[in-house]
Amino acid sequence: MKFLHSFSDPQGRSRISPWVWMVLLLSAGCLVLAVLLANLQVSVVAVGLLNPLSFRVLPELWQVRDVWVDVLLPLALAIGICLGVNLLPRRPSSYLLVNVVLSLFTIRYFIWRATTINTAHPVSLFFSLVFFLCEVTYLLTSALQFYPSLRYRPQQRRREADQLLAWAKEQQPSVDLWIPTYNESERLIRRCVMACRNIQYANKTIYVLDDGHRPAIAALAAELGVQYLSRPDNLHRKAGNLNYALAHSKGELIAVFDCDFIPFSRFLDRTVGFFKDPEVALVQTPQHYFNSDFHNRNLGLDVLVPDDMDYFFRYVQVIRDPFNAVVCCGTSYLARRSALEAIGGYVTHCIVEDNQTGTRLLTRGWRMIYLDEVLSLGEVPRTFRDYLEQRLRWMQGNVQVFTSPKQLPIWKTLNFWQKVFYLNLLLSLLTPLFRAVYIVFPLLSMLIGFTLIAAPPVEYLAYGLPFVIMLYFLPSWQTNGHYFHFWTEVYEALFCFPALRRLSQILFRPFRSVGSLVTNKDVTSQKQILDLRFAWPFLTYLFLFVGVLVLNYGLPLLDIRWSRSVFEGEGLMVGWNLYNGLLMFICLLACIDKPVRRQADRFPLELGGKEYWGTTNDVSEQGASLVLNTAAPTGKETEGLLRVPQFHLELPVRLMRSGRLRQLPLLGLSFQMPAQETEAALIQLIYGENAWFQKVTRVGSIEALFLLLGSVVRAEPIVRRS
Repeated sequence: MKFLHSFSDPQGRSRISPWVWMVLLLSAGCLVLAVLLANLQVSVVAVGLLNPLSFRVLPELWQVRDVWVDVLLPLALAIGICLGVNLLPRRPSSYLLVNVVLSLFTIRYFIWRATTINTAHPVSLFFSLVFFLCEVTYLLTSALQFYPSLRYRPQQRRREADQLLAWAKEQQPSVDLWIPTYNESERLIRRCVMACRNIQYANKTIYVLDDGHRPAIAALAAELGVQYLSRPDNLHRKAGNLNYALAHSKGELIAVFDCDFIPFSRFLDRTVGFFKDPEVALVQTPQHYFNSDFHNRNLGLDVLVPDDMDYFFRYVQVIRDPFNAVVCCGTSYLARRSALEAIGGYVTHCIVEDNQTGTRLLTRGWRMIYLDEVLSLGEVPRTFRDYLEQRLRWMQGNVQVFTSPKQLPIWKTLNFWQKVFYLNLLLSLLTPLFRAVYIVFPLLSMLIGFTLIAAPPVEYLAYGLPFVIMLYFLPSWQTNGHYFHFWTEVYEALFCFPALRRLSQILFRPFRSVGSLVTNKDVTSQKQILDLRFAWPFLTYLFLFVGVLVLNYGLPLLDIRWSRSVFEGEGLMVGWNLYNGLLMFICLLACIDKPVRRQADRFPLELGGKEYWGTTNDVSEQGASLVLNTAAPTGKETEGLLRVPQFHLELPVRLMRSGRLRQLPLLGLSFQMPAQETEAALIQLIYGENAWFQKVTRVGSIEALFLLLGSVVRAEPIVRRS
């Protein structure tokens, strides 16, 4: 049993082997299983051992006597409030009113919910109590997010940027634009550099920070006329790369863009003015994406539903800003050099540098600003695996924030409200555990035959459902359509099991290097893929749930001997599992990655041809498909010139293929890379602030719900295999 021995960490301290903890957890699991097996019998009275022998009775004031008054009235009131809230003006008094109403329904629900604990047996008490405490803690984290909505004023910083524009143009402090890269493709780096060159600001210097030490990237920097920096080693990953640039550049301000991001031409005009205040150390802007994230793409929703980061960047960061609790997010920000130097540069002891460096700035008394204005575009991971690796890395970085008390003394130096936001971040690290409990415990209750909520369905309709309706719809109004609770549950379910596995790996060694350290963006795949390594929890759940339904409710219809006694709360558990089954099926569909055949994304845009007029079906930085208004060319010519009159562009093209679309001729064109000026104009045309995907209409709560249900009905990844 050598693997059970203790070991020493790099500092020489004795540590208990992880195998010891695994054995301890396994022993505890065996103990719980033994207790269950000792109490369960293969007979119709087995469920009675873990459930109340008689139905519990509520206090007289809380009893459901009249269905019309006690059930339908609260439901009608909740629905009416959710519909009527859209008529309220968006001002602090309205947010306060919504918070008060939601609080009253929440208190009403939890007073009732506290009476539903299953106390029939220690085992059922344990599961029922844990389930209840998870609900309480989960709602506490939600309250910490939504009650500060009184300060939700996304327009305020934009108005300040307007007022500070004159100062920025007059002072013109020197700005270094950094583009850190490691193994990203030359295409991504070139695109980012061209976009940085388009930024309308005279006193700027562009640096490519190449941690891959590639001669091809050095040649690209020379070709485009920008600075190239490559350090002699790769110590401390991206943080070390940025610190090397800090020592080898001299701009007063520093803008950082990951190379898969494309800044707008007015980025510096909108952000530089905030540094008029000498206490401001950093201005963060949202991360906005031009391609659909994996779950939208796989479910066939494209850009209809906000991605999982939309809520964070368009709501959470906005309410953090008035309390000086903004999170630095690694790209699309502008920082003051003297502030970074004052804290010793970027934090290097964590696997990511952004939130940790921002936290250190806050602990040293600096001010951080959040400008809720999209000033850049980026790419999201294209596959489920890459999405998970990125989010798991971020999660580990957040864990490291709270395990670095000497370097990041959060609880000693920050003010009350800053601590509240960091407490919420700490509690949010437990969200995977809460979501796993919500998924596993109800299924376990049906498998074994005990209730987690000892109450009849009519009581849940009276107390639970009105609260759930308001919880699902009111926060969507509070966040101006940037948050939908049911879609958030999809994100949490997709993430929870890999997150629990990663948390178990880093629980006692949070600075251990686990998983990928770089997000893969240049992904191509010719076929549809289901990654069983991540999809197995959803397949397992669906298999077990269908099996339990057949055993408990299907077989008794065929043979009365399979019948068993009904326990209080069974209807609620069936309902909860039906909802979880819907959730698990959506997650399974989202796990099926569609083919990624193009290296560059394409976007709809109207264009005219040289000889054959038409409109494009789509366009990218590599080519376009042109739908002709006239007959297709019959000759063998393959070279041409594509003109965009409204932008004064002339793009040499090569005809690659021809076909038909809706009975009209369709030409596939490949751009023959023109002069740098034209290339830069093309980047501005496709990815600029006037691009179509900047004007997507936001959906409402009911539309978002129908989209969720529609994704189940369509089952696109299964029905439309590509």
